[in-house]
Amino acid sequence: MPAQVEPLDDGRSRLWWLVSDLQAGQSLQGEIRMQETASPEQADMFAWKDSSTGPEKSRDLLLGDRPILRYIHTPFDPQDIENTKKPYHHVFDPTGQRLITKGPGGIFPHHRGIYFGYNKCRVGDEVYDTWHAIKGEHQNHIAIIHEFAGPVFGGHVVRIHWNDREGKPFIEETRRVLAFRQPAGQVLMEFSSTLQAVDKPVFLSGDRQHSGVQFRAAQAVAENKTATRYLRPERWASLPADKEHNAPDFIDLPWNALQYPLDGQTYTVAYLSDPANPEPAEFSERLYGRFGEYFPWQLDRDHPLSVRYRWWITADSVNREQVERLYQDLADPPSILLK
Repeated sequence: MPAQVEPLDDGRSRLWWLVSDLQAGQSLQGEIRMQETASPEQADMFAWKDSSTGPEKSRDLLLGDRPILRYIHTPFDPQDIENTKKPYHHVFDPTGQRLITKGPGGIFPHHRGIYFGYNKCRVGDEVYDTWHAIKGEHQNHIAIIHEFAGPVFGGHVVRIHWNDREGKPFIEETRRVLAFRQPAGQVLMEFSSTLQAVDKPVFLSGDRQHSGVQFRAAQAVAENKTATRYLRPERWASLPADKEHNAPDFIDLPWNALQYPLDGQTYTVAYLSDPANPEPAEFSERLYGRFGEYFPWQLDRDHPLSVRYRWWITADSVNREQVERLYQDLADPPSILLK
């Protein structure tokens, strides 16, 4: 059973391995053996590859020769604000044949794959909009802190500045994105982020439609939104699947799942929210393919914001019980006793 070490910023390490057949109430006893490389049967490894084209800077995370994620990190250019105003992560379909998320252009051009922003970032008397980012405020990739590659997961930790209209950072973001080895036809990824005020306190606010960590499906979904469906937890199971829901009581969802067709194939994207994330969190749904949750936050030097989410993507038929099990894997993972 392959395992992989993730180095942490505080000098410690986290060890990951995948167990596919452990039932509730069962235990598994094993021995950790540290070695340099995985066993020969694990020939397909996660690895990073530069995929930049022209002025656009990007890196692809691959499993073997199959692309999983694409990180777009083109430096901000005030002469080309629309294409350079925020870094984001694209997601490939489980076969690696096409992107299933949206880039620039189309309906609501500021929506980009998996992204994070607030349309109201109050710093003193100024309010900056890092959601639309059309007046000069922007997010800019600063550095890749770590890149992870191996048999169990691939990913990276990146530093992103949220800048004012003069190009000075008022928030420093540390974003960590991982993708895990999964059965054929599935993608499982984890997104965590910590926001830290740089100099002055920042009040992050907005609304459920224009703030938070969000997923935006490919532009083609917006052109065929009558085919979009939502699969929700049991509490909201009576809501029509073909109608978006954004009522005041639509808060603190453990998960939500967006289902949409592209080129004759229907994909399910399950959005899983760590129970440690701030509450109350207002959830947003749009039939054109954007969904995610929002909450306000007072950001101070001694009061950072940390969030964690997972996305599970599959082209198979999915039921509520399957997504609930995945959520429980996040919310209540197996306990580990080291001897």
